[in-house]
Amino acid sequence: MLPITLVVGLPEIAFLGDHAIAGKAIVPAVEILDLLLHVLDQQGVPLGAPLTMRDVTFPRFLPADDLPRCTFEATLADAHGGVRATFASRIALPSGIQRQRIHAEATFGAPVPAPPVPPTEVAAEFEVPAGRVYRELVRFGPHFSNLRENLRLAREGAWATVESPVPPHPHPSRAGCPYLLDSAMHLACVWGQRYAGVVAYPTGFASRNVFAPIPHGRRRCTAVARTVEPRRLCFDLWLSDDEDRVSDAIAGLVMVPLAAGAPPPPWILA
Repeated sequence: MLPITLVVGLPEIAFLGDHAIAGKAIVPAVEILDLLLHVLDQQGVPLGAPLTMRDVTFPRFLPADDLPRCTFEATLADAHGGVRATFASRIALPSGIQRQRIHAEATFGAPVPAPPVPPTEVAAEFEVPAGRVYRELVRFGPHFSNLRENLRLAREGAWATVESPVPPHPHPSRAGCPYLLDSAMHLACVWGQRYAGVVAYPTGFASRNVFAPIPHGRRRCTAVARTVEPRRLCFDLWLSDDEDRVSDAIAGLVMVPLAAGAPPPPWILA
C-alpha cells in the first residue's frame, strides 16, 4: 500500500487567532500531528498501544493567513517498523509557480525507548501565576491559555497543572486532547525564559509514548531541561494523572528562539 500521497483537508481550528507567534496566527503543531493520526486511521494503518512517535520535526510554521491559498498533502511511507508521515502545503506564488512547504514529519507506530521516570518535584525557587504567563511570557489568547494556577520553577525542572479548554477539543485523536501537550510546551518555554534567557519554540522531539489519552480534563505536567545551549534547549516532558501515573511522555523536545525574537522581560530572568 505504501508509499502514498493523499490530498487532505485541514480541519477548522477554533479560535486560531488565539495562537499567535510574533503577531501572526499560526496553526499549532499538535493539530497537524492529530491530522496525520487521522489520516493513518483512515488508511487502516495499525499503530498498536501505547501509541508511539519518534523523530518528530516541525520544519516550518503554517501561518493562518496562508490557509485560503494552500492545498495540503499527507505522504505515508514505510520506515523501520513504523510509518513515516509528512504533512506539506502547496501555495501558488504570484508568478504562478507552486511551492511546497513541509510543516511536520513523524514516524508513528515504531518502537521507541522507554521514557525515563519523571523526577519528584523539588521546592520551587520561583512561582508565577498562569494568568501572568499568558499576559507577558506566552502571549496566547484564552483558548490556548491552558496552564492553570501557579507554575513552580527551579533549575531542576518546572511543574504545573494543565487543563483542556471548555468546550474541549471537538475531534480529539487517539493521542487525546492536543491542547494538553501544547500547554506542557508552554511550561518548558517559561523555564527557558527564566533560566536560559530565551523565548524558545518547539521544532520537534525525539520520541513520545501516549499511555492513557484523554479527550479533555486536567493533568499534572513536569518539564526538565536536558541540555541548555545559547540557541537550543532540549527538554523531557511528562503528563501525569492525580495518582502520578504517566499518561504521556515526551523525550528530547527541542526548542529554539526565533531568529529576530524579542528577549524575555527582565522580571522573569533568574
